[in-house]
Amino acid sequence: MDTVMKIYDMKANYQVNPLGIDLDRVTLTWKIGEAEGKRQTTARVWIAEDENFEKIVSDSGKMDTCEVTYTPKNTLAAGISYYWKVNVSDELGNEAESEIARFEGGHPQEVWIGSWICPPFTREIAPVFQKSFHLEEATLQNLAKSRLYLCALGVYEVYLNGKKVGDEFLTPYFTDYRYWIQYQTYDVKDYLQVGENCLEVYVGNGWYKGVFSFMNSGQLREFYGDQFCLLADLYFTDKTGKSRVIGTDTDWLVLKSPIISSGIYDGEVYNANIKANIDCVPERQILHAEKAEAVRGSLCPMVGVGVRRKEVLPVKQIITTDIGETILDFGQEITGWVTFYAQEGSRETVHLQYSEVMQKNRFYRDNLRTAKAEYTFLPDGKRQFVRPHFTFYGFRYVKVSGMEVNESNVGDFEAWALYSDIEETGWIETSNEKVNRLIANTKWSQKDNFLDVPTDCPQRDERLGWTGDAQIFSSAASYHMQTPAFFRKYLKDMLFEQREKGGAVPYVVPDVLTVGRQKNGEAEFDVTEDLWGEAGASVWGDAAVIIPWNLYLHYGNLAWLSEQYSNMKEWMDFVICMDEQYCGGKRLWTCGFHFGDWLSLDSEGEDNREGGTDKHYVASISYYHSAQLVAKAAKALGYEEDAVYYEKIAKEVRAAMRAAYVTGKGRLRIETQTAYVLGIWFELFDEDEMQEAGKQLCLLLEKYQMHLATGFVGTAYLSLALSKTGHASEAYTLLLNEDYPSWLYEVNLGATTIWERWNSLLPDGSISSTGMNSLNHYAYGVIAEWMYRRMCGLELLEAGVGARRMHFAPQPDKRMAFAKATYRSIQGDWKAGWSWEGENLHCHLEVPFNCEAEIGLEAYSSMSLNGNMFSNEERQGLVLPAGIYDFVLSE
Repeated sequence: MDTVMKIYDMKANYQVNPLGIDLDRVTLTWKIGEAEGKRQTTARVWIAEDENFEKIVSDSGKMDTCEVTYTPKNTLAAGISYYWKVNVSDELGNEAESEIARFEGGHPQEVWIGSWICPPFTREIAPVFQKSFHLEEATLQNLAKSRLYLCALGVYEVYLNGKKVGDEFLTPYFTDYRYWIQYQTYDVKDYLQVGENCLEVYVGNGWYKGVFSFMNSGQLREFYGDQFCLLADLYFTDKTGKSRVIGTDTDWLVLKSPIISSGIYDGEVYNANIKANIDCVPERQILHAEKAEAVRGSLCPMVGVGVRRKEVLPVKQIITTDIGETILDFGQEITGWVTFYAQEGSRETVHLQYSEVMQKNRFYRDNLRTAKAEYTFLPDGKRQFVRPHFTFYGFRYVKVSGMEVNESNVGDFEAWALYSDIEETGWIETSNEKVNRLIANTKWSQKDNFLDVPTDCPQRDERLGWTGDAQIFSSAASYHMQTPAFFRKYLKDMLFEQREKGGAVPYVVPDVLTVGRQKNGEAEFDVTEDLWGEAGASVWGDAAVIIPWNLYLHYGNLAWLSEQYSNMKEWMDFVICMDEQYCGGKRLWTCGFHFGDWLSLDSEGEDNREGGTDKHYVASISYYHSAQLVAKAAKALGYEEDAVYYEKIAKEVRAAMRAAYVTGKGRLRIETQTAYVLGIWFELFDEDEMQEAGKQLCLLLEKYQMHLATGFVGTAYLSLALSKTGHASEAYTLLLNEDYPSWLYEVNLGATTIWERWNSLLPDGSISSTGMNSLNHYAYGVIAEWMYRRMCGLELLEAGVGARRMHFAPQPDKRMAFAKATYRSIQGDWKAGWSWEGENLHCHLEVPFNCEAEIGLEAYSSMSLNGNMFSNEERQGLVLPAGIYDFVLSE
C-alpha cells in the first residue's frame, strides 16, 4: 500500500484515547498531513473490541467525511475497550492507514454493585472512605484489566496503595446536582499489588455542599445537599472476561480526614498530625436507600473534559514589603494553587494567602470580597510535599507566613495552573510586543476561567458560569483552544435549566442563583407575575443559540448540533412567547429584565452598569440574530418547517426594528457606539446604508477622542463592525490606543489577564473599586477573534463549516510591520499572515489538506501568487485548494 500521506491527531470526542466517556454521539476525528494530494476522496473506519481487529463491531464502509459519529444504535456498549483505525485515500489514488487509537465508555452495567455510603460524623467533618482487600499473585497475573468507577457528593481524590489515582482534580466537577452528576472511570491495574491493597477516597465540600455564590454576602452553603456521600465499583476482569466487583457497602471504613475544612472560596486547612489510617476510630454507616436511589438516577459518564495540572510556574520574585510581609510573585495571574515542601523539624503553622494585585507595594485582596482565598498547613515536623486538594485560587501573588522563604528554598514553591484539559489551537504574533502581551492575556483569561465551566472570574466569591460572558467569547475561545467537549457539558447543564424555566436560560449555568433564591425562601421563576428569577435576559440567554452555532462553524459536528438544537429552539420559543404574550406581539422585545450593554462607558449615572444603549434595542436585535441562527441550524439539520418558521420570525423582527429605530439612511434613533455596532454587524441596515452607518460609528468614536465607550455587548462586535464598513484603520486605532480606555492601557499597567472593567486599575495603579472588580475576566478578550478573522484573515465560512473553507482577506495596517496567525482547526493547521516590504504587502497562506480558501484580495492594484501575476479578472472568485501560497500585493 502506498503511504504518501500521514494520518494523525486521532481523537474520540475531541480527546486522545479517552476513558469513561458518554457513548451517545461518539465522534471520531482525524487529520491528514504530508499528503501528495489535495483532498480526501474516501475514508473508512473500523471499530473493534481487540487490537488485532478480529472482533470488529463497526465498519463504516467507504465515505467522504473527515469524521464519523456513532450513536447507541451502532452497538457501542459501556465498559468495553474499543480500538479504531481509519483508512484514507486522496484524489491521486494514494492511500494510508492510521495507527490504532482507542476509547471506552463508563460503567458496564445499568445497576451498580455498590451502594451510596456516607459518614456518621456531623456534616462539617470531612470523611476518608477506606477499603482494604487482598489479591493473590495468580489473580494479578491473570488480570486483563481493572476499572474503578467512582462518584462522590462533594469533590474527591482517590488513592490506591498510597498513590493518587489519575491526574484529574476537583472531580466529579460542577453540574446541577439536582439533575445529573458525572462519575469518573479509572484504569487502576498498574496500582494494584500482590497481598494487601488499600483504596482511600478523600471527600471535601466543593460545589455540592460548600459555601458558594455571592448571595447572602457569600455565606450561602449546601446548595445541593448537606451530606458527604460516596459510590464506587472496583472491577477486576480476568483474561477470560469474568469480573469480580468490590462495591461501596457496610464493610467500608469511614474515617475523619486531615483536611479539616475546605471550600471553593475560602480555601483549605490541612492538619498533617491527623493520620486518617492510624489515629481515627473506624466508623461506618450506609446512606438511607431512598436518598441513594434518587441520586443514582442522575449518574452519567464523562461528557466534559477533566481538570488537570496544565502548566507549572516558578517564583519570579520574592518581595519583602515595608511592613515585613513575604510575598511570592509568580509573574502571571493563573487559576490553581501553590505547592511547597514543608520544612524538616518545623511545627509552625504555614499560612498562604492569595491575591491578584498588590497595592502600595503591599499585599492586597479586598476585591475578593468575602472569599478568604487562603491555605493553612499544620505540619507534623516532617519534610513533605504540600498542596491543596479541594479548592482553587485566582492569583499572581501569595503571602507566606509561618515559614521563611529565601533564595535557598524558593525552589520548593511552585504555582500549578489548573484548567480543563483542552488543547491550544490558536496563536497570533505581531510586530508590536504590547499587542503580543494582550494576545497572551486573552488566552490566559480563557485558561484561568475554563475550569470545568466557563466562569466569569476565578478569584472572588463568585466563579460562576455566566452565560453572557461565555457566548460573547465562544468563537474567540474556539480559535484559541479546542472547545467542543468543554462546551457540550455546559450546554447539557443549560438544557436542564431551560426545561425547568420554560425555555429561559439562567444568567449562570449551573444555576446556583435560582437555587439560592429557593433556599432563601424567595419565589421561583414565574414569568406571568414578572418574577424573572435569575433567567430570561437577552444576550445572556442567547448563549443557548450562539454557542452551539459557533461550535458548528468551528468543528462542523452536525450530530452535536442536533443534540444542542434543543437548547436553541427552547430559548427561541421562550423569546417568541415573551414577545407575543407580554410585549404585544410587535416583534420587539420590550419586557423583562436585561443587562443591556453591561459596563459600558456611556451610561448616565455614576453606577449604571447597564449602559447607555436602550436595553430593548439590544434585546430586540438579539431576538433577530438568534432567530436567524436557529433558522440556519434547522436548515442544516433538515428541519425545513422550523427553518421557514424561524426565518419568518427573523424577517418580522428586522422589519419591526427598522420601523422603530432606523430614522434615515444609515441613521439610528439611538446615538451610541453600541447601537451602530449592532446595527452594522447584524445587518439591521440595508447594504446601501452600510457606508453611512460606518461613518456615523466613526463620528461616535471621535466624540470619545477615538476611544471606545462600549460594554460587554458592543465590544464583542466593535472592531468587526468597523472592518465590515471599510474602517479597519479605526479598528487598529482602538487596538493600539494606550491610554484609558483601551486594551493596551491594561497592558501598560502590568496586566497579565483581561480585566472586568476598562478601569479596573486607575492610571496610578490603584484599584478603582472593590464591589465588582475582577482582574481576570475574559469577555473583553473577544478582540482576539477580530485578530484571527480580520487582522490575519482566517475567516470561517458557513459554506465550509469545520474550517473546511476559509475566506482570506487580511486587513493590514502600516502601524504594524507584520502579523501572523496559526489556527489548528479540526482539519489541520491554517496559517496566515502579512508583512510590509517597502510599499508592497507580502501575504502568506497555508491551506491544510481537504480544505480550500476563498481569496478576497481584489482591492489591490496588482497581485502575484507564488511568483505568477494575476489579472483583476483572474482574482475574481479565486478559490485555492490545500497548499502553501505567497502573495505580493501593491496598493
